Amino acid sequence: MKSGVLKYLDGVSVHPYRSKPPETAAEDFQRLRKLIERYASDDAKKRIPIFSGEWGYSSNTKGVSMETQAAFMVRQQLSNLLNGIPLSIWYDWKNDGADPAETEHNFGTVTPDLKPKPAYLAMQTLTRELSGYRITRRYDTGNKNDFVLVLTNRSGASKLAAWTMVMPHTVMLDFKVNPPTTVKGDGESCPLKIENGQLAVALEPTPQYVSLR
Repeated sequence: MKSGVLKYLDGVSVHPYRSKPPETAAEDFQRLRKLIERYASDDAKKRIPIFSGEWGYSSNTKGVSMETQAAFMVRQQLSNLLNGIPLSIWYDWKNDGADPAETEHNFGTVTPDLKPKPAYLAMQTLTRELSGYRITRRYDTGNKNDFVLVLTNRSGASKLAAWTMVMPHTVMLDFKVNPPTTVKGDGESCPLKIENGQLAVALEPTPQYVSLR
């Protein structure tokens, strides 16, 4: 960037692979944004987008579980959008082989014979539930490890996408819902509790989706 290459670029693509949860990439994106702003030749170039060009988690025997891979895949997409990353490419669409111990064989959302893994179902659910919605803000639960994103669409409808980076626990939210149900990461719906006029949501590592009234 110091060389002046930014004036020839329309965006900066990075591969934020890590063993830590996807939300930890936020600090790296911030550092990269500061570098772009420092070395860009004009205001337009200071605002060029950052892309997550390749990034995934392997569900091999020494990697993450298939359930964690599913949670991380959805959280990667949502947390990247929260950090202003407009494009995120998941590695990989399909497992490269059938060896459960081989890292490169287990990045996929489906098996070599195209059977869906939990990650496939989790992304399918996110796509169905949040199609047409955009993140407007992050609701503060008082816990930096909790993510409750408020999303809206062009018609004015609102939804929540909610998860936690730590152990499952319940949070009380000041939102009105109708009906009081949530859609889990696997696409199944379950009821929510209303306590003292507040919405009780049991946050889990896998994002869930709540339609607001």
